[in-house]
Amino acid sequence: MRLADAVVRQAWTLERFGLTPRKLLARAANRREPSILCVSLPKAGTHLLERALCLHPRLYRRVLPTLHDQNIGQWGGLAALLERLRPGQILISHLHFRPEYPTRLRTTGVRCLFLVRDVRDILVSQAFYIAEDRSHYLHDLFAGLPDTQARIRLGITGDRARRLLPLRERLAAFSGWLEASDLVVRYESLIGRPGGGDIAGQRASVRALYQAVGIDLDEARLEDVRARMFSRASPTFRKGTTGQWTQHFTPDLLALLHHEAGTELERYGYDPSGG
Repeated sequence: MRLADAVVRQAWTLERFGLTPRKLLARAANRREPSILCVSLPKAGTHLLERALCLHPRLYRRVLPTLHDQNIGQWGGLAALLERLRPGQILISHLHFRPEYPTRLRTTGVRCLFLVRDVRDILVSQAFYIAEDRSHYLHDLFAGLPDTQARIRLGITGDRARRLLPLRERLAAFSGWLEASDLVVRYESLIGRPGGGDIAGQRASVRALYQAVGIDLDEARLEDVRARMFSRASPTFRKGTTGQWTQHFTPDLLALLHHEAGTELERYGYDPSGG
């Protein structure tokens, strides 16, 4: 990593966790901003949603790793974490939906955002990320395959023996958030022009997500957030663009995806036929 990139990443780490002088002052005085739970599908662009929120001067991520079903017990479960959230604090998670979660959110007054992305792009991102990340528990499995297409196929079909569920089951585990969240945020709308979207759609998406958590943005603040959202400061950033799947999916892979997970893709609002 270049020194300049390292400096930018470190500065963003301080800002997103509320540790800059400006954010520390805002935290001390903040008694009215919402607490927020962000849920996302893995590799759906989690850090883009986090950045869109943490660019607000009074919102910041609680100093915790990304929460998921395997680690949340370390903090007493979601209910305990929601009870302890302070105004302006954000939790970032890949939590599977559970029927009791909506009640916990209502009783604590915590707002919930659910980030989704075209599953074909998720599969491509996953294929590259796991094959390159030697610390990932599936690294050897993915890296041992001959090419990206084989890794995408594995992402669709899964491997139960290696604790990788089939794609349709992974999507089904999150699908309850489609109804239970305050807003379903689509990566394709949030990414903006640098990632293959457009400015108008991005502006509308930013406004909608802030309205969903109960914050009214004036035009100047909205434009500041929108203009600064796309960044390579995320530790998991690869390309951050939409439609990468068109370079890697073969007709056979599209047919397999349709057969294995077409119903779930439709539930998420994406065309399983590949259109």
